[in-house]
Order: sequence, then C-alpha cells, then structure tokens
Amino acid sequence: MDRLRDTLDDLLKTDVIKPVKEPTTWVNSLVITEKKDKNKLRVCLDPTDLNKAILRQHYSIPTADEVLCKLSEKKIFSVLDEKDGYWQIKLDKESSLLCTFNTPWGRYRFKRLPFGIKSASEVFQQRNCEMFGDIAGVHIIADDMIIAASTEQEHDEILHNVMTRAKEANVKFNKDKLQYKTSLHYKECWV
Repeated sequence: MDRLRDTLDDLLKTDVIKPVKEPTTWVNSLVITEKKDKNKLRVCLDPTDLNKAILRQHYSIPTADEVLCKLSEKKIFSVLDEKDGYWQIKLDKESSLLCTFNTPWGRYRFKRLPFGIKSASEVFQQRNCEMFGDIAGVHIIADDMIIAASTEQEHDEILHNVMTRAKEANVKFNKDKLQYKTSLHYKECWV
C-alpha cells in the first residue's frame, strides 16, 4: 500500500493526476502493474465501460515490419523512446473528468493521457507524426522514434532537428532506452 501511495504522490507532484472532490459521470477502477524496475508501479485505468463510449480516431500506426522495410538502404540508426509517452499529452478538463479513478485515499483524475484508453495509441501516434513526421529519416511507431540515415552527417542533422522540435514542445526522451548510432535492434529484429 505504501508503494501505491508513493506512486500517487509522485503523479501528483508531476501534474499527471489531480484529486477530485466534485461528482463525476465516470469513475474507473484502478489497475496497478509492476514496471520492469521492480521498485516502481505503473498506475492504469480499467476503462472497460468508458472505452465502450469512446469513438476511436482510427489513425494508422505502422507495424515494425512496414518501418523496417524502409530502412534497408540505411546504415546509421538511433532509436529514441519517449519518457512516459502518453503522459506527455495533456487532456482537456472534460476528458480528464472521464478519466477519474478510485483509490483507498479518494478519487483522482488523470490530467494526461492514461494507459488503457482504447484510442490512446492513435492519439499518441497522430501527435508524434504531426510533430516529427515531416522530418526525412524519422520513422515513428507509437513512443519509439527511429532515426535512419546513410551517413553520420545526415544522421546528426536529423537528430538535431528532432531534438530542436522536442525541446520546443517539451517532449522528453528516456535516456536509459536510447540506442545511439548503432545497428538497429527493434522488436526482435536486427537491421
């Protein structure tokens, strides 16, 4: 229970969730899973009923195979992973209230896109494609961004453009998952 309380406190401090005092039309159950780092918990919604009412955007997400086919002529790769990817997308108040959940300490609402919402991956993919998709050599699959180039100079220019846009939009990457100028190991495939 202490780990859950600590996790909720961290989410409050980082502005991912907010306490709810007023009545809401939806209250979802809380789902807790362990992260790979066994000391940390992932807090998710169980929006089974809410998902039935959500209209999907149906934004196309490429498969790993589709992206890997485009990389065959490239020689230098980096893979960037967005840190807490979905949580980088702010919800409007109406959507946030729909993402209210129960805890032993009261109700909270997500202020940022939570895991479990059926349209989350499409919303996230669309945001990333709109933000980075026009940069040649950038391939986006959900929270992963593959930078592929034929030369080091080309790679570095692409990476600079990505980082400039990321800084402007306050997009954060996970340094622990960075694959920098390497042979590409992605989704059990090597390029």
